[in-house]
Amino acid sequence: MAVLAFVCLSVKAQKNKEYVASNGVTYRLKDTVHLGRGSANNGDFLYLQMGGWGAIMIYDPSKGHDQLNIGRAYANTAVIVKSIGTQKVKGVVKTYFKVGGGDITNYTLYIEDAIQTCEVVPCTGGNSNQSVAPDKFDQLKKLKGLLDSGAITQAEYDEQKKKLLAN
Repeated sequence: MAVLAFVCLSVKAQKNKEYVASNGVTYRLKDTVHLGRGSANNGDFLYLQMGGWGAIMIYDPSKGHDQLNIGRAYANTAVIVKSIGTQKVKGVVKTYFKVGGGDITNYTLYIEDAIQTCEVVPCTGGNSNQSVAPDKFDQLKKLKGLLDSGAITQAEYDEQKKKLLAN
């Protein structure tokens, strides 16, 4: 009996090696997933979640409990797929990715929900205009980082900054 329970648990815990998503992208382990913008009214991510402190607690009445969501600071960044799995949520099987964002914390990304709301790009939802290009302040921040690291000169920085602010 104990052997049977062990076999059942190991089958349930089996992970997928790839997933073909509704946006046409085949995601594999170690692939990069490009994030768009969070779909909450304040720009936070609803379908990229983490456990532990550092996230924003939001009560989700459809789930009947609090969930930990990632703030808008992750907009227009990327995460790396560490594992691909499925789970049943209210009778519906959902595919999720365990992803890493460059720190020690792993996050859960509900991939299809994220694609539908353009939290992941390319997306299929109605808000795709907000997720492809980073806003000018994100671009300015990157430019400043390049300047500070010595990768570009002050003149190059000033020229690019002027172009960005003109748009």
